[in-house]
Amino acid sequence: MAELKESELLLEAFNLQMPQNTKIDSSKLGEALRSIGKRLTNENIEMLKKRADEECNGGLTFEDFKKYAAEASKIEKTDEEIEKAFKVFDNGEKKGLINLTTFKHSITTLGDKILPEQVEALFKSAGVDGTKEFVDYKVFMNLLKA
Repeated sequence: MAELKESELLLEAFNLQMPQNTKIDSSKLGEALRSIGKRLTNENIEMLKKRADEECNGGLTFEDFKKYAAEASKIEKTDEEIEKAFKVFDNGEKKGLINLTTFKHSITTLGDKILPEQVEALFKSAGVDGTKEFVDYKVFMNLLKA
């Protein structure tokens, strides 16, 4: 199967969010950006949605969407930043292992919180057995890159 060009990928993501109109609602911007692989914090998505509301009156054309996708590329988290965040859970031991209990607690209570059901889905997607105490953080890194 041939890979889609970036413009085709953007158009596909745009069309998925556009039920009957020629514009997508700014409330769908984050979902559309994540569907094309943009790794943004909830805070960044809210900032982009707010700007879209102001600049586009809440409805984005495909040209508007391309502009916001380019902006998202400038602010999304890099692999190095994500790896640095995971290394916090390594407790300075530099073994590349994270304590699953501590990790689970942190992602459900700090920053961009996720729900316990989402944690379980994340662990399942990463092939992580919930009975293990430690896991290599690269398992999660690879999942985020997919």
